[in-house]
Amino acid sequence: MNNRFISCLLSTASLATSLPAATTLCNFEADADLAQFRWASQGQSKLERVATFATAGECALRFASPAWKTGMPEWPAFELKPSARDWTGFDRLVVDITNPNAERFHFALFVSDSKVPFRQALSYTFKLPERGFQRFVVPLSSFPKTVNRADIALLHFFTQRPQTDLALYLDNLTLLKKGESLPEPGPKFVRQLVALKVDHVAAAEKTLAKSREATAGAGVATQFEALERRLKEVRAELGSATITLATLNALTEELSALPQKAERVGAVARFQKACAELGQPTDQMLVGFATSMEKLLPRDTLFDVKPAREVELSLARNEKESFQVVVLPAAAALKRVTVRVSDLKASSGAVFKRGLVNCEVVGYVETKMRPPNGTSHIGWWPDPILNFLGPVDIAAGDLQSFWIRVRAPKDQAPGTYRGTLTVSADGITPLTFPMSVRVRSFTLPTHSPLPVAITFGPHDYPADEKQPLTGEYRNSPDYPVNAWKKHKLAWADLLADYYINYDSLYRHGPPDFEIIQRLHDRGQLTAFNLGIFDAASRGAAAASNALAGLRTAYDQAAKLGVLDHAYIYGFDECKPEMFPLLEKTAQTLRHEFPDALLMTTSYDHSYGMDTVVKTMDAWCPLTPSFRPDQAAKARAAGRHVWWYICCGPHHPHANMFIEYPAIEGRLLMGAMTAKQRPDGFLYYQISIWNSPQPITSGPFTDWDPRSWTTYHGDGSWTCVGPGGTPLPTIRLENFRDGLEDYAYALILEDIIRQREVKSASLTAAENEWLAEAKAALPVPASLVKTMTDYARDPAALYAWRNRLGDLIDRSGLTDVNPWGKDFGVRGFSAQRRAQ
Repeated sequence: MNNRFISCLLSTASLATSLPAATTLCNFEADADLAQFRWASQGQSKLERVATFATAGECALRFASPAWKTGMPEWPAFELKPSARDWTGFDRLVVDITNPNAERFHFALFVSDSKVPFRQALSYTFKLPERGFQRFVVPLSSFPKTVNRADIALLHFFTQRPQTDLALYLDNLTLLKKGESLPEPGPKFVRQLVALKVDHVAAAEKTLAKSREATAGAGVATQFEALERRLKEVRAELGSATITLATLNALTEELSALPQKAERVGAVARFQKACAELGQPTDQMLVGFATSMEKLLPRDTLFDVKPAREVELSLARNEKESFQVVVLPAAAALKRVTVRVSDLKASSGAVFKRGLVNCEVVGYVETKMRPPNGTSHIGWWPDPILNFLGPVDIAAGDLQSFWIRVRAPKDQAPGTYRGTLTVSADGITPLTFPMSVRVRSFTLPTHSPLPVAITFGPHDYPADEKQPLTGEYRNSPDYPVNAWKKHKLAWADLLADYYINYDSLYRHGPPDFEIIQRLHDRGQLTAFNLGIFDAASRGAAAASNALAGLRTAYDQAAKLGVLDHAYIYGFDECKPEMFPLLEKTAQTLRHEFPDALLMTTSYDHSYGMDTVVKTMDAWCPLTPSFRPDQAAKARAAGRHVWWYICCGPHHPHANMFIEYPAIEGRLLMGAMTAKQRPDGFLYYQISIWNSPQPITSGPFTDWDPRSWTTYHGDGSWTCVGPGGTPLPTIRLENFRDGLEDYAYALILEDIIRQREVKSASLTAAENEWLAEAKAALPVPASLVKTMTDYARDPAALYAWRNRLGDLIDRSGLTDVNPWGKDFGVRGFSAQRRAQ
């Protein structure tokens, strides 16, 4: 870009180097202001002062840029050089922006001093509303330490390749001190905003009419009449001359929700009709089934659930598999709803005891803002599984899911077991459905079938790091970050049940060898970190202390006989300029701790093949940077190549945010892992908890779903129940289910290998089986074509998984164990991995 500075002479010479609180930088009230703006990259873009969408005073700045075409500047940008340079007394920058467009354009800001290049300074992306206004508050605590806040010299605003004609209105650029605030925009501005909402009203009216027509005769006319009355009331309130911004915002949210409510009424009507066609009573309670890979929103949104007829499920021995029972009131609210199952019996007389089936309430958490990964819905989402909650009430119009988790013991006799599932509520005749569980002949491992390195280290993440949560919360024994400690072993056991070892990538102290020994004795231990090796970048004394701590942990691991599970992690997401120090550190660690795996997420996309780092054992790129061809070369040289996710990647890549489909976590750990074959999986944290209290009631909980920064669920796959007890989530369930799917693939692969060794002596039937198994083993493109092109249909995943399971059963081999007795952090041997 052309970096010509803009200057905006904000007032007079009386404005000195330090500013008072609530200091206006620009309010665009004088024509002379425009003469002091200059472009960094203009093209056909324009800046003008207009008497429209002014939030303070009479005028605002209009920034317009035409839709991008080849040959036009890709980054239309303008800059201002504030004469007020000392920002040390301020903690926020306010920018009012109105976007009258339907498109949410990319629009961002850099702020820097006179020396640091602006791209290396404070950056902030404005998440623009659609046809609306937002007061953006930029936290000045986000300045990098390299920027001198007493010498702020540049504000650089820019967009990128607008797809349609862009027009944004900026006003009221203001610096604030702690405790200071700005008044809301006045009535004139609000009335201008109201004009942008006309399309919302028309769209809601159209959707209501369409939905009502589609459900004519379904007995829901009364519900639509209520929605239509409310829409008329909203239109009248929008026309009020005294409407406030707060009222407008509330009405806008209601307008946005009305079409979804109409679709919801239609969905309930269609579901009720489908239930009636199956002979299910539909006057009081409606029941359906869904897979474990679906997230069913409880209120005011469209849903797609199959009416209940019967449920069939298959699983291996030592496997857990789940499904959902979905209950909706047909009219009035339901009281004390429960789901239970009977004992299930096989034709042989064997029994699958009802105690092996958990019927638990799905809980809901409320999101209140759009996260960086985007979402189509802000509001209630299913996530925690409330294993402590008994019968629940279901309000009229709500949808309630129950999580039905089936566990097959290692010694459960193979076969098909049949029984019943019953849904009951106070004052209603219970509904009972046939249920069958097929237990397969083979057994899944007690430990993770794939090495995983995952942090469980509970902490909070205040929305503003400079304004931490109150001491009252943090010092309370009931604060989730504190309360869990009373149940340490219960947490370790729950995590192990989900194939996660009690561990931390960022450990500076010794591992918890009590828990490590416990997991090892139970056959659940796969990997644990001896400690982080970032101390070399902090000086000789820190490095010496770190080595001493690692030596103590290493010797203890050797004494317990668990070194084959031990790794040392460090240089987290390190850039190439640190590679010489990384290699020097790795050499020291290799000399001192020869039997520990050395692992890093440093940014070397050659996995040590083309850089100075030759001593590192395991490389761990982000999933979009995982290259199977390069990984094969690294493995041939004796290296391991894992992969990881964190707050990225975003769609179209798979991740495990609360707003993302549940099936993505299962695909990532199962079919995608089977297709791409990483040597392990790493995740930085599963216990960032920002709620002041544990979950003690439900199903609609007060648990704060915000985790790291403004994400929902990133770094947080667990919740805290009464007294600090552990609660799993739907995402954690799908994580384990994916690893179990991967185990199916490894077991079938091992049987194929055994058969190929004996190919000369195979019977015709065995040769036929072998050909079919070899054709079935590769993950089909219809399920996973690439890491960004994959199916989200549970039926496609079940088709692949069940075909593998059927082939394993047909092989006649029931005790196949590809992992052996010493499966640890290095996974399979180098020879085996190269096959």
